[in-house]
Amino acid sequence: MISSSRPRVRTWRRTLRALAHTGRARDARLGALDSATATDSSAHVHQLEPGPRATALKEDRGPLTPPRLLRPRQGRLGDCWVMASMLAIHETAPERLRDLLTIEENGIVAVRLPAVSEPIRVDRWLPVDEQGVFQYGRRDGANPGWVGVLEKAVAAHVAGDYRFLQRGFARFGFELLLGERVRSQLRMPSAAQIIAWREQGRAIAASTHPLSSRVATAAGPLPRNHVFAVVGADARSGHVHLRNPWRPEQLLVLDARSFRRGFLSVDVTAPLR
Repeated sequence: MISSSRPRVRTWRRTLRALAHTGRARDARLGALDSATATDSSAHVHQLEPGPRATALKEDRGPLTPPRLLRPRQGRLGDCWVMASMLAIHETAPERLRDLLTIEENGIVAVRLPAVSEPIRVDRWLPVDEQGVFQYGRRDGANPGWVGVLEKAVAAHVAGDYRFLQRGFARFGFELLLGERVRSQLRMPSAAQIIAWREQGRAIAASTHPLSSRVATAAGPLPRNHVFAVVGADARSGHVHLRNPWRPEQLLVLDARSFRRGFLSVDVTAPLR
């Protein structure tokens, strides 16, 4: 007989439950503090291990939220569902992301995810490799800043570490960052529909499928099981404009046929502005 006191193993099914739009934060690991004795999790700083493809933690001492928010860039962590959602919101209403962060004393940042009942307090010690190079999300062309802090808070809430952040759906990313239900659809929208959504101030993310690598683009084959931010379209040609969180500075332009062939679903938020 299996003992009932055996620790619960974090599984993908349990991670999905943590992603559900419940409005309640899941207790993450609190470092050396025994969570069984913690009475107010919001009063403590969440500590995370470096995770995959990183060996240590280093303090990010660069700018956190400068006046101009650079685009978020995905690092060596398979959390495109978070980073593409972040990128799509940045392209639509970047102030929504800035408003999630409150700077406290001693380098601590309180992150208030709208879908979570209490602020998630994290420090700015972020994963690096053996050479001390930051490995995960960062401001494009700069230090991790607000991107690294927000990614760390999401990891703490969803799974208690970075490793289990590597699988997810874009609509969950939107719901965590916005606190609102997000509509998903399997039918690919036309350029006219995308333009209408963008004019309404909606953020859009599109997800590829396991066979997407067969679709050629100007930037090479589409990556499989990956999420892009949809940032616009051309009404005359029908082309769709996307940004890849791996290379957010580059605009990827796809014809309508390639878009339909290469993408599986689209997630669309309510108007954000």
